[in-house]
Amino acid sequence: MINNIIEKRTVKDGRHSLMLEIPIDDYQGIYDEYNNEIAAEILEMHLENRADDGRPTDIQIQHGQKDEVVRILANIEYLGNDHTEYRN
Repeated sequence: MINNIIEKRTVKDGRHSLMLEIPIDDYQGIYDEYNNEIAAEILEMHLENRADDGRPTDIQIQHGQKDEVVRILANIEYLGNDHTEYRN
């Protein structure tokens, strides 16, 4: 589990967006590839740890050769949500 995450949120016209920034060394200590499935797993764990009932959509991972961080971007849906049940 990654504990060193910076979270940035924006709300524009009622649409919630989220960006997680993870130091590259922390990410590579657990994962050896970059894909949206891993990004979704990290994002779901992060939201669960924060007891956040938002549901992520449009999840993307960004990593450049010279970047020192991995970025995970997503939209977060809140309207019409029941309490989110996370898998065990």
